[in-house]
Amino acid sequence: MFNRRDGFEMAKFAEIPWTHRVRFDGMKSRARIYTDGLDYGLRMTLVDFPVGSIEPRHVHPGTHATTVLKNRALVDGLMLKPLDVILGPGNEPHGPLEYPDGCNLLSCFQGSNDHSAVTELSKEKNYRLVLADEVAWTDSVHDGIREKTLIDRGAGRLLLQLWDCAPGTVLAPAARDTLQALLVVEGSIELADDELGEWDMLRIPPSGKHGAAHFPQGATLLVVTLR
Repeated sequence: MFNRRDGFEMAKFAEIPWTHRVRFDGMKSRARIYTDGLDYGLRMTLVDFPVGSIEPRHVHPGTHATTVLKNRALVDGLMLKPLDVILGPGNEPHGPLEYPDGCNLLSCFQGSNDHSAVTELSKEKNYRLVLADEVAWTDSVHDGIREKTLIDRGAGRLLLQLWDCAPGTVLAPAARDTLQALLVVEGSIELADDELGEWDMLRIPPSGKHGAAHFPQGATLLVVTLR
């Protein structure tokens, strides 16, 4: 679903079709798939759970970092709100996860996402919940951007951050050796001849040079880097 332009790859949320899914427990949801993972091994999907959905305790071979985007999730007695993260390591049981108001989440998955039901948690302790409000902002290497690192371990090559871009910030042209994807949470990204808004994604492929990206009104971005 990505269109190439000026060294970037862009996916607009409104142009991605809904995929309807039925899980192993019969639960129904729908999703818009930004990328299926066949190119870089990272599947990025926005999942829409209906009101009252519950994911039972489960396990899967692959690892995910899943970020709440809208409404809330109840996990292990905690209420997760937008920009909080669930790290689900491969082969480690976790859950249940409840979505009393319905929920939209961005799932970043490496490896197989074949889910199986389990009844007990394991003795492994890599599964964790990250509350974004408890993570401090730090200065970024990019002028006009500060960042929060939400996941930097336990998810293989994946680094998950929030970027807070001040109005007028410019992401300068550069050549990169890592895959990076920027999901617009708030605000917009302007390129030479296009604009991305809420839940649109800008992907920067490795081994290539990209142009400039502008944030004239500022923006909050969820940034996924595959190191």
